[in-house]
Amino acid sequence: MSDEKRITPRYIGPDTSARTEKMSRAEIQGRFDKEVAALYSQRDPIWLPEFRQMFALVPELLKPHVKPGSVILDVGAGTGNLSRSVLEAIPDVRCVLMDFSANMLSAVPLVLAPFAGRFETLVADFIDADYGVAQYEAIISSFAIHHCRGRAEYGGLYQKFEQALKAGGIFVCCDVVAGADESLSQLNENGWRAFLKEQGLVDAEVDRILSNYHVEDSPIDCPLHLELLKEAGFSIVDVVWKRSNFAIYVGIK
Repeated sequence: MSDEKRITPRYIGPDTSARTEKMSRAEIQGRFDKEVAALYSQRDPIWLPEFRQMFALVPELLKPHVKPGSVILDVGAGTGNLSRSVLEAIPDVRCVLMDFSANMLSAVPLVLAPFAGRFETLVADFIDADYGVAQYEAIISSFAIHHCRGRAEYGGLYQKFEQALKAGGIFVCCDVVAGADESLSQLNENGWRAFLKEQGLVDAEVDRILSNYHVEDSPIDCPLHLELLKEAGFSIVDVVWKRSNFAIYVGIK
């Protein structure tokens, strides 16, 4: 394990404590275009529980579905953290990193410096992007798809993913998720709140992080993710890891 120092980041994002309506896609993009990209390159972001364990599981899920020369699409790739975990663990594969923020992608060459020639970046909004047909052996994503709004948008995205994957391909997502009802969502968020406080964040910081989460993100519950993946044509779907309102779920074509 790296001896990289864990740091408490400054709060990320606008003060949304007085806001009730959801942020628009343009507002979300604007936020990421103004952020310090390096904050998203940390191997131990203090605001995410079991981050290393989550990202270590993704390559293990991919290995049965990829081979030398495989191309993996990283959707909402940000600064390249998830692609780094994949490229470190699986030799002879390539990653295409898609994100709507050129600012976030600007950090990718530094984050993926040891893997020159094995990655490329693509500035595109994953909701509107054209993914093509049978282009990739795997599609991965981390903490991005929650920006979809509603069942139709999630379902439409999963249909694009299914079409873009080759036969036997896999989609793996690490993300925040809702509970199956309001009480379970609240229980999950209480678990996240407790984790943040254990890391040394004070109440005001925790409240601000959760406030921004509520107006920026629109997570859905795990059963609905699996239902929509099935409707999109994935033959095998599952939730393979979960803690509080964080989960890893998969769809296999």
